[in-house]
Amino acid sequence: MTTGHLIGIVSRADVLSVFTRSDADIRREAGEEAIAQSFLTDSRSLNVTVHDGIVTLTGCPETDQAGHDAVEAVRHVDGVIAVRDQLDYAGTPR
Repeated sequence: MTTGHLIGIVSRADVLSVFTRSDADIRREAGEEAIAQSFLTDSRSLNVTVHDGIVTLTGCPETDQAGHDAVEAVRHVDGVIAVRDQLDYAGTPR
C-alpha cells in the first residue's frame, strides 16, 4: 500500500560505496571467502592479486571445475570490476 510518505533515502555514496573498496579488502574477501567456498581442499593452490578492483587469479586448481567455480565466486565479490583468469588448468573434465 502506498501512503505517499518518505521511508528512506538512498544517496549516491550508498550506491557507489561498493566501488570504493580497497584492493586489500577485495583481495581478502576474494582469497579467504570466495575461493574457500569453491570446494578446493587447498585454497593456497591459487594466488589472488588485485589492482584497481581487477582481480587476477593464478595457480593450478585441483580440477578445471574448481578453477571455474573459484573464478565465478570471485566475480560476485563486491567491488570486483573484472576477473583475469590466468589459472593453469590441468585438463581434468568439468
